Amino acid sequence: MQYFLKVLENYQLTINSDKKNILWLFFFISLCLIFGNGLGSYFTFISVETWYQTLNKPSFNPPDWVFGPVWTTLYILMGISIWLIWKKELSKNRTIGIRIFWLQLFFNVF
Repeated sequence: MQYFLKVLENYQLTINSDKKNILWLFFFISLCLIFGNGLGSYFTFISVETWYQTLNKPSFNPPDWVFGPVWTTLYILMGISIWLIWKKELSKNRTIGIRIFWLQLFFNVF
């Protein structure tokens, strides 16, 4: 009986840990979407109206409506990638990876 309770106790810890990880996953995805799609699209929209429409584009240029879903998908994948790095054991490489991620996200937004 004690072994069963010990297993059940460990299982509860795993479930709580998984819930916490899922919350962090949604946090990182939301952060990337807010900064990337939110702020980034605001700054892009301001400048695109002035010069992008006047460019002589090639015939294989995708239509404008494609960019929204593609960038949203990319930012979701970026949120998943930072979450996967964040879950790793604390190390110098992990810290460098997280810093590089935030730096590239900053440049992506502006």
